[in-house]
Amino acid sequence: QFATLRPIRLLVLAIVLGFIGWFAQAQLSIVTVLAVFRAVIDGRSLSFLLYDPVSLLLWVYVIITLYIWGRGTFCGWLCPFGALQELLHTVGKTIGLVQASIPTKLEAWLMRIKYFILTILVVAVIISTKLADALVEVEPFKTVITLAFERVWPFVFYAGVLLVLNLFVFKAFCRFICPLGAALALPTRFFRFSWIKRRAECGTPCKLCKARCGYGAIKSSGEVDYTSCFQCMECLAIHDDKTVCVPLVLAGRNK
Repeated sequence: QFATLRPIRLLVLAIVLGFIGWFAQAQLSIVTVLAVFRAVIDGRSLSFLLYDPVSLLLWVYVIITLYIWGRGTFCGWLCPFGALQELLHTVGKTIGLVQASIPTKLEAWLMRIKYFILTILVVAVIISTKLADALVEVEPFKTVITLAFERVWPFVFYAGVLLVLNLFVFKAFCRFICPLGAALALPTRFFRFSWIKRRAECGTPCKLCKARCGYGAIKSSGEVDYTSCFQCMECLAIHDDKTVCVPLVLAGRNK
């Protein structure tokens, strides 16, 4: 049921943040993707991946599920920083903070920024490893998760700005900036199953899932954009809930 999904999800995200993130230190990062890319270019061994077996196991899982369900398996459920953002955003909504409303066209443009950032990082790692090492700080993962804010103030300030922004704009970093999310979204465009259930009424006339989706992953047609979907499962919960899904509610009234 839709009403029971949210608390379960928040509990899972809290566990992910505490265990996978701060305890196991298994926050996946674009740093690993770029390091593998650089090693392949140089013809070097990938044995460095074995130095962090927990992260390696998570990477294997992510790669496998990426081609089955899409990027959302990791981005929506297993990313510690993403979990922290969603938990904080929930706090912001609970205490009544006004949520920013982003026009659809602007949101579509903002979603392209992460691909631009990914392109810059790929070019940087080809030109200079030192340059790439500086630019990957666009990810606040090291500051927030790995070092738990024990860094010099510019890094902490940048991470803090992103977290405060998230209180008003739902998961702004994940949706608009994250280069790792962009890297995972690219193959999703070509290898996936359309496994999220939809009805003929989805999109026309019913747009409830589109209105409820904080990730902007439901198209006007009612179809799911898997490159943007974080698999929060709310649209699935709505789809099967006879008290929430508009077509099911109407069908119940007509009996």
